Amino acid sequence: MEEEKLAAIDADRYDFYVDHMYVDRIDSREYKHKKARLIYADGGIIHVFTTTKHWYLPARFYMWIPANTTYHLESTSSRIPLYSFYFKQQQHMPSVLSTPNIFLSNDLVREMFLFAQDWSGGVSKTADYSKYCLLRAMMAIIPDTSSPIDAFPMQHPYPKSEKLRSVARYLNSNIDQAYTIEQIAAQFGMSSRSLSRLFKEDMGISYIRFLRAIRIAKALELMSENSYSILEIAMRVGYNELSSFSNIFTRVTGIRPSIYMAKINGYKE
Repeated sequence: MEEEKLAAIDADRYDFYVDHMYVDRIDSREYKHKKARLIYADGGIIHVFTTTKHWYLPARFYMWIPANTTYHLESTSSRIPLYSFYFKQQQHMPSVLSTPNIFLSNDLVREMFLFAQDWSGGVSKTADYSKYCLLRAMMAIIPDTSSPIDAFPMQHPYPKSEKLRSVARYLNSNIDQAYTIEQIAAQFGMSSRSLSRLFKEDMGISYIRFLRAIRIAKALELMSENSYSILEIAMRVGYNELSSFSNIFTRVTGIRPSIYMAKINGYKE
């Protein structure tokens, strides 16, 4: 995102800012805006990382990122239509909009997104009254028509240190491999004890728990595509036995994989 655009997004003269694009691979730089950001992808999968959590955002859902939240986005999906709406901070925001949350895009909200798909740039009450009214209505109806979705439990800690972020990227790129902490430590020129201590100090969880979390995050992504059986997904994320995958998936998410797949596809119908 260019510096000029970042400055325009935060400019006080705009009540809202609209910025839509097609992305093949999202820029993973960290951002922090004076305005809240609503993001909606009409396809693919987006991973949203705040300083404390990793959020999983599938197609047909949207995420509210409050103002002054540090975050970055990642995606391995190709040619994603990414809709972004920025909202000036209000004095009395509904509590549901005070923290990052994921919402189901119902028909009304999605039609609003699509109606504004050709808009671009800043919106103010005096210069763009019709656009201003729609965006103000959009922000007003979200708390009344949507509730945070409980079907996306992947809100696990994400590394703060660049060393662990490099480890995380490596594990994600080789998610089907069963690497031990000793193998990963050697890969990054560390002792297994040092790497284990770094996980505990930086994230408060063990290497094994983090590896499980990113495997399940990838499994959730594959499930949303509705192209693979549960066994195929288990194999793709490094589990050789369906029972082992099913048990760990249930332990991490609180729901059986078969029930989750039915639930997520039910939301999309």
